[in-house]
Amino acid sequence: MALEGMHDALLDYLKAQGAVQFTIESWENLWWQAQNFPGEPLPCPSCFLDGRVQRLMPLKSAGEIGAVRCEACKTKFEFPGG
Repeated sequence: MALEGMHDALLDYLKAQGAVQFTIESWENLWWQAQNFPGEPLPCPSCFLDGRVQRLMPLKSAGEIGAVRCEACKTKFEFPGG
């Protein structure tokens, strides 16, 4: 899974939803925590905007496009470099 491409796509999602800088930084803190501590969830940006931390699960890649889906809200996110 191409984490850089996924990170950028999820950040774009937060910005498109009108997230303020503080919210973006808080989400990024959870993102980096998940990178450093196995077992911590890659946080779903949709759920995070609703005040919840839910896990993104990888989906089967389709060529150069990767995808993840939230376990809770079922939102699917696609990103380059899958």
